[in-house]
Amino acid sequence: MISQTVVLVGGSGVVGAQVAALLARRRPELKLVIASRRLEVAQSVAVRHGAVAIAMDVDAPVLPENFAGALIVGLVNDSHNRLLHLALSQGHAYIDVTRWTERLKQALVSVAGYGRLNAPVVLSSAWMAGIAGLMARDASRTFNSVERIGIDILFAISDQAGPNSTAYMDRLSEPFHTMENGLWVKRSGFLDGQTANFGEAGRHQVYRFDTPDQASLPAITGAANVDARIGFDDRKATALLHWLVRSGVWRVLSRPMFDSTRRAILYNPGPGADHRIRIAVEGKDANGRPCRKVVQVVDPLGQTHLTALGVVLQIENLLGPHAPPAGIYLGEAMVDPAHARRQLQAENVRLFDE
Repeated sequence: MISQTVVLVGGSGVVGAQVAALLARRRPELKLVIASRRLEVAQSVAVRHGAVAIAMDVDAPVLPENFAGALIVGLVNDSHNRLLHLALSQGHAYIDVTRWTERLKQALVSVAGYGRLNAPVVLSSAWMAGIAGLMARDASRTFNSVERIGIDILFAISDQAGPNSTAYMDRLSEPFHTMENGLWVKRSGFLDGQTANFGEAGRHQVYRFDTPDQASLPAITGAANVDARIGFDDRKATALLHWLVRSGVWRVLSRPMFDSTRRAILYNPGPGADHRIRIAVEGKDANGRPCRKVVQVVDPLGQTHLTALGVVLQIENLLGPHAPPAGIYLGEAMVDPAHARRQLQAENVRLFDE
């Protein structure tokens, strides 16, 4: 049985503070705990929501004994799986939304090798804490079979972003694998571009990048092809980064001595802007005829807010009447996609079909 105590590790960050605000409004009966490396920072968020503040270092996490059965939510990079192992060893339910594909696979192996679990472990690090995957599932609900899923992302230069996002964005040019005609194919990051139509935001060039959706959606939906691409609303910024990768300059800049230079290029958060996702699903209907559906997702409050909503949906699912038994799960496979769509719309996220 999962208690009504929710520990937000990294709850004072850009995404974490929004998760706390959403839960305080949507689920006021919960006991919220804001955990941060610095206690005074945690307290500044906790006081706004009637929450408890504790100090916690994710690399050496300790949880007070009176939090038995609490749901732990990882909102900071758990690079060495220390927070994950704390949850496993003490039997806490656990949600993590911070892992890129390689680290997600490492976590899956770690949990699979742990033995019998005493609580559910949900790894929901797909784009926007699983929102893109959930909307792909929702779009394909009427399909008899899914053949291809394309996820195109328009990232606003002036959008908010937490410092942990730098590690994710820093991997834009790293090679990775996607599913093509049922086979795993190695790809190169920020190459192989195409033009995506983001409606009122116009047409933008987008390029391949690594996101866990490309590994999980083939298994969840049966799709033989899943591709994700990203571009920036500043076309010059997209073109510059593509040139840096294609020319090999980015490979040189990837050396540790240029860490600050790369971060200066990749991490320049602003006050906030629309975050846009275009999801195209192709397949066949019940009569074997080709069919296609394209859905646009627009969050006027930006990518951190959309991520926070994804986290809240996962938390509410684990605390709800249909919570899964102990085991390991992918977040984008857990929540009912139709329910997710309704909840997003209730929070003023725009969802519309092309």
